[in-house]
Amino acid sequence: MGRPAIPADAFDHGDPRRYRRGCKCRPCTTAITAEVRRGRYLRATGRGLLTTTHRAARHIARLRDAGMPDRQIMADALISEDVLYRIVRDEGSIHRATETRVLALKAADTDLPGSGSQTSGLGTVRRLRALAADGWTATELAHRCGRHKQFIVHLQNQAETVTVRRWVADYVTKLYTELDGLKPEDHGIAPHIAERTRSRAASKGWVGTAYWDGEALDDPDYDPAETLRELNFFERAQLRREEIEHLAWCGHSPEQIVDRLNDEVAISTVRQIVQEWRTGQKRDRKQPAAA
Repeated sequence: MGRPAIPADAFDHGDPRRYRRGCKCRPCTTAITAEVRRGRYLRATGRGLLTTTHRAARHIARLRDAGMPDRQIMADALISEDVLYRIVRDEGSIHRATETRVLALKAADTDLPGSGSQTSGLGTVRRLRALAADGWTATELAHRCGRHKQFIVHLQNQAETVTVRRWVADYVTKLYTELDGLKPEDHGIAPHIAERTRSRAASKGWVGTAYWDGEALDDPDYDPAETLRELNFFERAQLRREEIEHLAWCGHSPEQIVDRLNDEVAISTVRQIVQEWRTGQKRDRKQPAAA
C-alpha cells in the first residue's frame, strides 16, 4: 500500500497541489497554469525544472572558504540539512529555484549603501510588484528593508527599463527570497489590508510571485501575462503525464501514483504511461491500453 493520499483541503486555494487533488476554482486553476507556463519556459530555453548540483556545490564551497557557516547557508538559502549536504556531495539533482537561492548568497556585502555601481532595475521592479500582488504592503516591505515607504513605492512605479544601484537590487532580491511563498496574513498584515494591496496591484496589472520563475524575473523576454491563459484539454493531459513520469522517477509504483493523484486517472493509464517512460517507446494508440 502507498501512502494515504493528501486531501485537497491540506493546501490553500491558489496552490497547484490543491488543483491536482480536484479543486478547480479560479485561484487553483490560475496557479496550475502558471506552474505549467514556468515549466514550459524553462524547458523551451533548455533548462527544465530540475538541474544538477554542480553550480550550487561550487558556490557553497566558495562560501565555506570565505568563512560562511553551514547553518547560515541553510537559513539564508531556505534549504534543509539533507539538501545542503546532498549539494555538497554533488549528487543527484535539485529544483532550479533551490539553485537560484543558493547562488544568490553572498559571504560578504561588497556593494553597500552608498556604492555608485548600477545595474538593470528590471528584476527589482518586478520583485517589488510581485510582492505587492501577493498582499505585502509598501510599508511592511520598507520596514523589512530598513527604508522609507516612499522608497518602495517609487521603485514599484518605475519603468522596467530603469537602472538602480546594485545594493538596492541586492536588498530587494534578498527580501523577495525571504517572502516568496509566504502569506502576508500569517506575518502581521491584517487580512483586509493584504486584500486591498492585492486589489490595487491587480488594477495595475501586476502579478504575484506564483507567476514568476526566479530567472524569469530578470529576463526582459518573459511575459507573465501568458500564464493567465487557462489550460486546454491537451495541456492538462500533458501536465498529468509529466506528473506521473516525475512520480515514477521518484520510485513510486503505479498504484501509489494513483493514490497520490486522488483517483483522477485510471490505473491502466498510469501503468501505460509508466511503461512508456521506462522503455522510451510510445504505444500504438489504435491498440487498447495494457490491463
